Amino acid sequence: MSEKQKEISQQPMQKDNYEVYRKINTACLIVLAAVSLTIALAYTKTILIPLVISVFIFTMVTPITRYIRVKFKLPKWMSMLIGGALVIIPLILVSIFLIQSISNFLKVVSSYQQNITDLLTQVGDFFAKYKIPISQDFFEFDTLSKIISVDYGATIMKNLSGMTIKLLSGTMLVILFLFFLFIGSSSTKITNPLIKEIQNKISAYLFIHIIMSIITGICVGIVYYSAGLKLAFTFAVLTIILNFIPNIGSVIAVLLPLPIAYMQYGFGASFFVVLLIPTAVQIVIGSILEPKLLGNGMDLHPVTIISSLVFWALVWGIPGAFLAVPITAAVRIILSKIEPTKVFAEVMSGRLPR
Repeated sequence: MSEKQKEISQQPMQKDNYEVYRKINTACLIVLAAVSLTIALAYTKTILIPLVISVFIFTMVTPITRYIRVKFKLPKWMSMLIGGALVIIPLILVSIFLIQSISNFLKVVSSYQQNITDLLTQVGDFFAKYKIPISQDFFEFDTLSKIISVDYGATIMKNLSGMTIKLLSGTMLVILFLFFLFIGSSSTKITNPLIKEIQNKISAYLFIHIIMSIITGICVGIVYYSAGLKLAFTFAVLTIILNFIPNIGSVIAVLLPLPIAYMQYGFGASFFVVLLIPTAVQIVIGSILEPKLLGNGMDLHPVTIISSLVFWALVWGIPGAFLAVPITAAVRIILSKIEPTKVFAEVMSGRLPR
């Protein structure tokens, strides 16, 4: 075989090697870019979280302000003022409510010392029965109270005060960003079809989800009030808030009142009413009614939702869990409009490429 023939035979092999190396380099660059972006998101979360929250709130409020302006023929600035007030006032009230709820919860827990003592005794007997090596002195209420009050009391109060300051500062940043977004929107008209699609889908999702969460909270609150549960209003509002965390939030909302329910009723009929009826409400509204109303709006596979929940919770903590679905939905829409990344959008929707 001549040298020229050898070169011709080696050309396809060289081309194949080049393609392999190119794909490896592309994969490495994507991984490095993803890691760098994740670090940047975690490092700048103090500013980015309020900014993203304000953008999503603005996205949801924009159709409302448009409807108010057309329906009542008001000036644009006045409709924006009304729409902003409809969001900012509840935001401030929710922040105040969460701070007050922590104080009320601690007061209620301290009034059920005997119930806590009985529960600790039962747990201690269980550990003793199965010979689990834990000191029985730990399960005495006095010992537990000393541990909490002496060793952790100052830490708990410090953490609570820190959470309160973070909550208030975050709320003020959200309000500030919303203020500038409303001012900027008065002179800006959105014409980009991609931004319009993101705005329409996310605003529809947020609107329906808020309505369904409020209905869930009202139904659950009626059950709690009927059973005479302490902090019934607090748990009803927390149900509305926690429903914004996909899948896991509804489970937490159902389990959260159970310690108080046990302290009040023990394992009586009222305890199971507080457990089972809210569970049924969450299943009917969250798993049957809401998906039918949303249809294929978000177009996200359940595995994608869970994965995004884990990722954003790790990067941004609790706020990331609340924002996981709308952020992921926006990312999927963007990826679906770019030719090289369409395959990723299809995977996020649960449609595997052929």
